[in-house]
Amino acid sequence: MVRSQPPNSRPQDRAVRSAVLDLRTKTAPCRGLTPRKLSEEDRDRIYDAIQSNPSITREDLLKEVDYKVKTSSIWRLTHEMGLRKWRKMDRPYLTPEHAAKRLSWALTYRHYTPEDWKRVFWSDETTIERGQGARKEWTFVPPWKQLQERSHGVQMSLSKSKQIKQMFWACFAGSPRKTGLIPLYGDPKADKKGITKEVIHDLYQRILPTLLDNEDAIFQHDNAPTHTALIVRALLRELNITVMDWPPYSPDLNPIENLWALLKADILKIRPDLRDMPNNEETLAELVDTAQFAWENLTIRHFVNLAETMPHRVEEVIRYEGWHTSY
Repeated sequence: MVRSQPPNSRPQDRAVRSAVLDLRTKTAPCRGLTPRKLSEEDRDRIYDAIQSNPSITREDLLKEVDYKVKTSSIWRLTHEMGLRKWRKMDRPYLTPEHAAKRLSWALTYRHYTPEDWKRVFWSDETTIERGQGARKEWTFVPPWKQLQERSHGVQMSLSKSKQIKQMFWACFAGSPRKTGLIPLYGDPKADKKGITKEVIHDLYQRILPTLLDNEDAIFQHDNAPTHTALIVRALLRELNITVMDWPPYSPDLNPIENLWALLKADILKIRPDLRDMPNNEETLAELVDTAQFAWENLTIRHFVNLAETMPHRVEEVIRYEGWHTSY
């Protein structure tokens, strides 16, 4: 069996890369140059190993050259080659079957214009926890000095133990229209007292007839068991509501996900003191009030702009053949 060549490992590619490295070696200051303990063959071996396995560790790269140099030399060499490591994007697990369904969905709705997308009502549930929503902070203060400054120097996260939290449901369209941010409470009759198909049935029965009073409206929800339960599907048919077929594991295709991130950041900005409040009913009430206040203060442009991203999302799904998008 003929082994396929790694990308960019052809002789002409190597020649170009060697020329770049030689130029950098001649123009770079002496300090920081990679020790010349590695032969050109070693350097090619490292380059080809990276092209074959982009997730390869520096330790494994050292093995490729029989530990002739230290890890720091490998780091400098890869930077001279113009190669750097990036954090892998965090995305849901997809199988080829999932990707095929996502691609089929995108091809179905590819012809939709921005005006068509305004007819779609995007819905979802989210759980909001006190202190949640902090974005990763960057600083010019080095790590050792951050430790000296204690609570003022580091970004502190709440413990993963049980915190005050509340599940909400909301829905919006780019027309623009939106519901309020509606708290969801568990079913007292259920074994685990959680959100059940009966809770969703009652919610939809109260909200959707008024919300979707336009016969051209299309309702979107995901494939959670509480959404696909027989009593919920029967209700949607009874209400004569058109429901969008939804591909599995596709939060990147629902623009309301972007609203959740924005909402949680706004809650923390409005009431940072919630982080330090005790886990009790009063704190829960404050969290619910703050979340609903933050939702009502999201501007109409947020909803319109997010709905307008749908043609781009669809094209990305098609471009990546049903696999993950940048959203």
